[in-house]
Amino acid sequence: MTNRLAMLATLCALGCGAPQGRRPPATTGTVKHYQPLEMRADARRADQAVILGTDDGNGSTVLPLPTVTAAVVVDAMFVTGGGTGPASGGTLAITLTAAPNPHVAAPGPSTPGVPSPAPAPSSSGASGASGASVKSTVPTPGVRGTVPAGALGAPGVARWNAGLWSAAVIAVTTLGKDLPEVSFSAVPAGPVDHVAASALIAAGFLAAMTGAKIDPAATLAGTVNPDGTLGPVVGLPEQFLGAIAHGKTRLGFPSGMRLATSEATGKPVDLVQLARDHHAEAVELATVSDAYQLLTQRPLPAPVPVSEADMALDPATRQGLEAAYLAWQKQLAGEWAPLLQLEQAGRLPATLQAMARFARDHSEAAEALHRAGNLPAAYGRVLAAWVFAAATNATHAVLAKLAAGDLDGAVAALAAVAPGDASLSALFARIGALRPSTLAGHLGMLAAFQAALRGSAYQDFAGDALGVAAQVLTGFQGKPPAELGAPATADTVTSAIAPAIVMMLRTVAQSNVVEQELTLEHDEGLPYAGSPGDVARLAAELQPASAALFGYANALLVEPLVRSAGLSEDLARQRVAAAEPEYVIAAALARAPAGGLPPELATTWGDSVATSLLSLAGTEVALSSTALLIARYDTFAVHLDHAGKIDAVGPPEAFRQLLANAAHTARAAARAARVATGAIPVQARLAYQLAAVEASGSLDDQLSALAELWSASAISRAAAMLARN
Repeated sequence: MTNRLAMLATLCALGCGAPQGRRPPATTGTVKHYQPLEMRADARRADQAVILGTDDGNGSTVLPLPTVTAAVVVDAMFVTGGGTGPASGGTLAITLTAAPNPHVAAPGPSTPGVPSPAPAPSSSGASGASGASVKSTVPTPGVRGTVPAGALGAPGVARWNAGLWSAAVIAVTTLGKDLPEVSFSAVPAGPVDHVAASALIAAGFLAAMTGAKIDPAATLAGTVNPDGTLGPVVGLPEQFLGAIAHGKTRLGFPSGMRLATSEATGKPVDLVQLARDHHAEAVELATVSDAYQLLTQRPLPAPVPVSEADMALDPATRQGLEAAYLAWQKQLAGEWAPLLQLEQAGRLPATLQAMARFARDHSEAAEALHRAGNLPAAYGRVLAAWVFAAATNATHAVLAKLAAGDLDGAVAALAAVAPGDASLSALFARIGALRPSTLAGHLGMLAAFQAALRGSAYQDFAGDALGVAAQVLTGFQGKPPAELGAPATADTVTSAIAPAIVMMLRTVAQSNVVEQELTLEHDEGLPYAGSPGDVARLAAELQPASAALFGYANALLVEPLVRSAGLSEDLARQRVAAAEPEYVIAAALARAPAGGLPPELATTWGDSVATSLLSLAGTEVALSSTALLIARYDTFAVHLDHAGKIDAVGPPEAFRQLLANAAHTARAAARAARVATGAIPVQARLAYQLAAVEASGSLDDQLSALAELWSASAISRAAAMLARN
C-alpha cells in the first residue's frame, strides 16, 4: 500500500476514553420515497445513510449514523500449515475504526443536477485528497507500517492490503456512501500472513459506521467480492475448530461451503455438523449484509432485487445491437475466404490451427445465439471470432513474406496490423468532446471511456510485443531460403508474433465497443450536471484500492514465475500479460494517475466532466480487472487442461452459489440505480443479459458470467454514485 496507509490514530487514541457524540441504534431508520436525483442532499449528510430501494414499492431506508469515530474488535479466523505437523486454526483480534469526514458531506437542501460548492480543503495533509483513507498497521516480522503496492516477496501482506481496501469500498457502498466520506483503520494484534478475512473486516467496518456492537461469540470466514457477495476460503474446518477453542459459538461461512475440505486430512467436513458437535452454530452467508447481521445480531436494510423482466433490453437497444452484429458479421465474412484457403492448404503451424478453430467455433456460436435472440452474447462472440480470424490471416501474411525471402515485406506486414496512436488519441478526444446533459449521457460517456482504456492498454502492450516480434523477424536476416520456409521457422515466428497481433486486433475491437457504448446509452432523461470535482476526488480515493488489489494479483501471478523459472520481474510480468488480457489492463491502469489520461488531453480538458469521468473509468476498470484475476487465480484456483482451457473451478458448489448470489445482487443494485436515477442503466442490463447466456456455458464462460454480473452491479452503483455527486 501507499505511504498514506498509516494508522488513523494510535491505539491509545482508540482506547483512552469513549468517544462523545450521538450513537443511534445501528439499523433503525425511516423509509422515504425519492424522485430521481432527489436523494442527493440526504445521502451526502455525514449523520445518515440512504439505502436505496429497500422494498418492492421503491422505498429507501434512511439510517442515522454516528458522527464520531467508532471502534470495534473482530476476531479473524485463520489456518496455518503447522510446519511438520497437521494444519491447525486460530484467531487474530483486529481493531477496526470508522471516522466520518463531515467536511466532505454536503448537508442541507440542494437542487438535483446542480453542482454544490467545492468542499473545504483537507486537513489530512494528503495532497489532492479529501482526507478519506484506509489505514493499516501490520506488526509482522520484517514488515512494519506499510508495504508498497505491487511489491513482491510478501504475499500475505499483499493479500491483507487488498482485502482491507476491498472491505472499505464495500462498506461505504453498502451504506450508499463514497470512499472520501469515511476514514478507516485496521490494527491487527499479530501477523497477518495467514489471514484472509476481508468479509469479516467489511462487516466490522459496517458495524463501526453504524454504531453497532459486535457479538463476542460471533465470527466469520470468507472473502468479499466487488459486488458485496462472499467468496470461499480454504481450511474452514480448521478455522472453525480454532475459533471454537477461543470461545466462538456463532460461525459464518460463505454460501456453498457447508461441505469444506479439511487441510489436515484432505477429506470433506460438514461445517454445520462440526459446529453442532462442539455446541456451536454454523451459518451460511451470501453477502456482506448477512455477515453484518451475524456479527451484530441486527438486520441491515438492503435493496430488493428487480425482476428478471426488468433486466430485459428495450427495443431500441436490441435494434442497435442487431445492426452492430450484422456489420461485424460482414467484416468476419471478409476473413473467411483466405482463412479457408489456409486451412485447406494444410501445414499450418499448430498455433494458427488453434486460432482458426477458435474463430470458427465462435462464429458458429455467434450465429446460434443470434438466431436465439441473445444479441449481447452474439455480438461478443462475433467480435472474438473476427479478432482471431483476422489475426490468423495477418500472421500467415507475415509468414508468407518470410518464406518468400522478403524480410522487409514481412516486417512491413507486421507493422501494418497496428492502427497507430493517432487513431486512439482521436477516439479519446471524440469521447471527451461530448457534453452530456443527462445522467444517462454521463453513464454512456463513462462506459465509452472504459472501453477506450481497455483498448489503450491492449495497444500499449501489443506495441511493445510487436517490437519484440519485429526483432525476431530481423534475426532471420541472411538465412538461406530453405530455413526461411521451414516448418520449424514458421512455428518459431508464429509463437513470437501471433499473440502480439491478437492483442493489437483486440484494440480494434475495443474501438468498436466504444462506438456501441456511445450509441446505446442515449443522452435522454432528467437534466443532470453533476460535480466533476466530487467525481475526480472519488476516483483519486479509489486509486489506492486498485493499486492494492493489483499488488496482490501481482504476487499471485508474477512472484511464482520469478521463484520457479528464475525470470526477472519484468520478464515474468511480460509472460503473464501475454497469456492473461486482464493482467494487461490491470497493469496499465491500477497505478496510473488520472485514469491514464494522455498528457496532451489533460492540458486541453482541465478540470472538466471529461477528466473526472475518465479518471473514474480508469479506477473502475482497474478494480474489475484485478478482482477477476484474484477470483481466477486465488479464490477459485482455476485449473487448465493441456489445451489451456479451464477444466476445473473449485470448490464447485461455492462457485455455483456465488453465480446465483451475484445475479441476485446485480438485480438489487439495479433497483437502487432505478430509484436514484429513474432507470436501470442500459450497460447494466447488457452485462446481465450476457451473463445469463454465459452462465450456462463452459467453466471459462461461467467465470466470464461472474465478471459480467460484477460489472452489472458496478454500473448500477456508479449510476447511484453519480446521482449523489
